[in-house]
Amino acid sequence: MTIWPKAVANGWHPVATLRELKRRKPLARMLMGKPIVVFSSPEGPAVLVDRCPHRNMALSQGKVRGGEIECAYHGWRFKGNGRCTHTPGVGEPARHAAEALPVIVRAGLVFTTLADKPNAGPVLPYPMEAEGFDSFLWPIKATRARLIDAVENLLDPAHPHFLHPGIVRSGTVRRPVEVTVRVKEDSAEAIYVENTRASALMPRMLEGKRTASVGRFSLPSTGQVAFENTKGLKLSITVFFVPEGPERVKPIAHLATQKGVIPPFIKELALRAFDMVILAQDQVALRRQAENIERFGGPKYAVGPLDVLFPAIQALAAGETPEPSERTLTLSL
Repeated sequence: MTIWPKAVANGWHPVATLRELKRRKPLARMLMGKPIVVFSSPEGPAVLVDRCPHRNMALSQGKVRGGEIECAYHGWRFKGNGRCTHTPGVGEPARHAAEALPVIVRAGLVFTTLADKPNAGPVLPYPMEAEGFDSFLWPIKATRARLIDAVENLLDPAHPHFLHPGIVRSGTVRRPVEVTVRVKEDSAEAIYVENTRASALMPRMLEGKRTASVGRFSLPSTGQVAFENTKGLKLSITVFFVPEGPERVKPIAHLATQKGVIPPFIKELALRAFDMVILAQDQVALRRQAENIERFGGPKYAVGPLDVLFPAIQALAAGETPEPSERTLTLSL
């Protein structure tokens, strides 16, 4: 049995986007090793444990009829709250209920939690739900990776020179960057003051002169990278890393750009084109990392000078409440 970090186990995780929900097709998902099913009901999106109480058939193999999910084995139907409403062959429906999970819908995402005592709900980082931005959601295929490693990969400033040379960072040129690291009770961020025109392809085409970049971690397992220029926030990439299993993570990304003269669909096409290359490179690295950790029977991490957020990510995910702190240092990026 996997013991999940406390804050991850008790957190709210997005398991689908509203656009993914189809009227007659339920969605099979995994959350921390538990099979669940997501479907659209008259009351809104619903999440049930993916097991019919009758003969344990996966409800995700069935259909959605009239806003209720119908088991493919014997036709029992269940509402979004799990109550059985129809048992073929008898007048009264069975009293046995499917197990329902709590649901909160925010910013086009369907969140649920496995916590025994759920907290108030997900806290979405800026600029999600803010006006003045063009944005889109991007559900990404699950891949082999350890959860904290996947989060840290997004926020790690050191690997792009080697894994994404010429795309995210130059593979040869480094410049001094002042970094301010802030750790709070429920989040951590690193602000990189750059104030220069980037030499790599993606930032040159999409940002112009970058003044600062930011890496943020927020509970339970959300990473965000944001890029600013002289006109303010230019691009924000927020990724919810959904833990499907001990070494399987499904990212759901929210990308936001300043509104401007370029049509939103053009920006979406450009961002997807660049990020698909970066994503593929990261997924290969994370898979190989997980495989090698398995070879040695577990992780053994060293924390280097550029790992400015890694200790805070580990502590916060474990449910620890660090003392608020702030420090400034200079790195070569």
